[in-house]
This record gives sequence, structure tokens and C-alpha cells, in this order.
Amino acid sequence: MTKLKILTLLFALTLFAQNLKAQVEVISDGRLQTILEQHIAFNEISRTAIGYRIKVGVFTGAGSKQQAFDLRDEIINNFPDLRAYVFFEEPNFTVKCGDYLTKLDAFGPYLNLKTIFPSALIIRDYINFPVLSKDDLVLPEYFEEEE
Repeated sequence: MTKLKILTLLFALTLFAQNLKAQVEVISDGRLQTILEQHIAFNEISRTAIGYRIKVGVFTGAGSKQQAFDLRDEIINNFPDLRAYVFFEEPNFTVKCGDYLTKLDAFGPYLNLKTIFPSALIIRDYINFPVLSKDDLVLPEYFEEEE
């Protein structure tokens, strides 16, 4: 009988606890709001996101800039649908390609590049937002607008 009373009491308490509403007052420094607003403004103008790219080559020393751009041109010629970039990170010129949100998205092109460029590897990097194709902008057949 006592187990039944305890169980009933616990049940009643859980029902009561679900109906409570709490209010929280945050007291903070005004500078925090300013920093938050600056962060929001920066993110609105920034056109990059964290994602993945394929690093194909790194060059340093004399003639490294020309080697990097030659490699970029070779990638563009062999894979015309792949976006290739040359970055200068002192003292190296790095050739990277693709803009992928997930590592899985980068894996298919990585395997294709790996056959020609064995030193290719997938890295985490800031990427440009992917370009949408016209197919992505078409509404599917089952889409119904709400009235």
C-alpha cells in the first residue's frame, strides 16, 4: 500500500513540475551585446563556411608560384567541373580544390584526383558556399503551396 502512495505522489509531482514556468533575468555587461552584434554583422557579410577541400599540392622555394598555378590549370583541364584554388600561406603555395560541406561529399572527387595526384588528401577548411544548380531551384512535383 505504501508503494502505491509513493507512486501516486511521484506521479502528481511530475504533473505539477511540468506546469511550472520559470523566468530568467540575464544581467550582463553592455559590451557583450556590442560584441554579439558585431559577430552577427560579420557572419552576414561573410560568404564562407566550415567544410572540406581536397589539398592536391604544396610548393615552396623558387618557382613555387608558377608550379602551383600550373597544377591548378592541370586540375581544371582534367576536371572542368571542379573549382581549384591557389592559396599563399607564407612560405608555401597550396593548391586546393572543391567546396564540400561534408567529408563524404568530398570523397568521390578525392578518389578521382588520387589516381592522377597520389599526394591528394581531404582537409577541413573554410569553403565558399556551394553553387546551386538549376535543378536545385525547381520545386518538386509534390510541392503544394499553402493558401
